[in-house]
Amino acid sequence: MGHVSFWSFSRLLRDGCRIWLVTAFILAIVWMTLRPAFAIEAGQTATGSVEIGGKTLPLPPGEWTVYFKLDENGEKFSNSKLGLVLIKGNTIRQAVYFRTSTSKKSAGFRPYEQCAQPYYFHSETALNQVGGKQDCWHVLAETLAPNEPSDRQKAITEFARSRDLFLPLALVGTRYHRADQKTLLQATYGWTPDLILKAPEAQKVWRFQDWTAEAAASDPRKNIVMSKFKRWGEEWRPKIEAAFSETAAQ
Repeated sequence: MGHVSFWSFSRLLRDGCRIWLVTAFILAIVWMTLRPAFAIEAGQTATGSVEIGGKTLPLPPGEWTVYFKLDENGEKFSNSKLGLVLIKGNTIRQAVYFRTSTSKKSAGFRPYEQCAQPYYFHSETALNQVGGKQDCWHVLAETLAPNEPSDRQKAITEFARSRDLFLPLALVGTRYHRADQKTLLQATYGWTPDLILKAPEAQKVWRFQDWTAEAAASDPRKNIVMSKFKRWGEEWRPKIEAAFSETAAQ
């Protein structure tokens, strides 16, 4: 009966370890390639897209940092909320907020009251049915005033404070709302207006009321800015439609 020498055994062991390390490295590369760009906790980052509530939602270019995440599982609905920011230097340059909801009984959702408001720069509503299809989007200003009571607002305020970041008092951008009997999707994309136009010296920073439809109509510069966001929103809308249609078909 043959035997294996100590040196032969050492060589076999060394070769086996080398093969294992190469295999582990390849598997790690594959995993990093296939995994979704999704951060599950505040402070983590994502690029390209994020997954929330079974939906893959697109992100504008850049590395986005999660500041808020919440999952709720109720008797009739399961809800997910996710907020991310794009940081430039010591300033929050952009912010996105996604919300999804699933009706466990496929009973649909109430009409969305925010499909159209007089302060929106632009709004389009295709459908807004009770318990049925809902489809609207708009170009708007959103307040980020620190006295807002929502969990989302508290989270972004604390995030900015903990990192010593400039947090604007308002964002300008687009919001999309889609729903059917089973699922609801809202996606909001906002930009810091202070990085686009300089606020008056006496005021220092822009506020929500400075970017309403009325305010934009009275200032040609703001009108140009909001018109650009309207064009951006029109170009981005098919991405939201694809994200919603993908899950609706499941």
